[in-house]
Amino acid sequence: MEQSRGVFFAQWEELLRLRRVAIKTSDQNDIHDLRVASRRFRAVLELFYPSVPKGSITELRKSIRKLTQILGGLRNIDEALIFFQSRVRADVSADKKLFFNLTELRAKELKRIDKALIAFDHRHLDRIVRKMVEGLNENSIKKRNGISLLAYFSDVSIRQYLPIHRLLTGSTEPERRSARHALRIAIKKWRYFFEIISQVLDRDYTHIQELLKEYQSLLGQMNDITVFRVLISNMELPSKDQEHFKSILMEEDALLLGKFTKLIERKPLVYTFLM
Repeated sequence: MEQSRGVFFAQWEELLRLRRVAIKTSDQNDIHDLRVASRRFRAVLELFYPSVPKGSITELRKSIRKLTQILGGLRNIDEALIFFQSRVRADVSADKKLFFNLTELRAKELKRIDKALIAFDHRHLDRIVRKMVEGLNENSIKKRNGISLLAYFSDVSIRQYLPIHRLLTGSTEPERRSARHALRIAIKKWRYFFEIISQVLDRDYTHIQELLKEYQSLLGQMNDITVFRVLISNMELPSKDQEHFKSILMEEDALLLGKFTKLIERKPLVYTFLM
């Protein structure tokens, strides 16, 4: 339980530290790191949710989720810039217009993020987190679950794997984009779960974590194609330019789907949990 409290609070402190850094630098990598930290803290919060004092947990959840969402827009734009810079020419009129639009969007997102980070009520939320950490103990686990902490972790692991098992079936069919999107989220949650319990239980889950990361990365690239398609659709571009960029995305989507199919064949994702 001491390890659990330590991991819980360490994730929160890392989020606060990265918020301060992002406000100071407005750097792309710092903002991305903060977004990842917010996701990791949400994973910790959800894992220990049944065992912490409820209090203002709804407010905390909502605030952290809102932070994650606000930071996501910039990441999508930056990834779009990287993607198209490697596939189009900066001296072509249509491509120049695309980069101009993305750069304008990026500037707006930075302003929105800066405003949100300053408005983030970290002092109030810090008091909530500290009460939660203080109330996280063995008695709270048993009282709310009736089982040991290790048994609880095992139960969570099984429940997190089940949607992955279900979504993997037929996930290589081209039209099942929504299923692959849901699969990516489920895999990410299971990966964060192993990150947390590896610290709490002092066990080595490196193999499954690396495999989950490989799946998550590839599925993330596939999801990016969908996001980029939406970005392009929302821009005021001539129809022929729209079609040009969308054809590039379609080609990349097919390539990534082929890689995903091979990954499933070479490295099937099966259930594992070390007691």
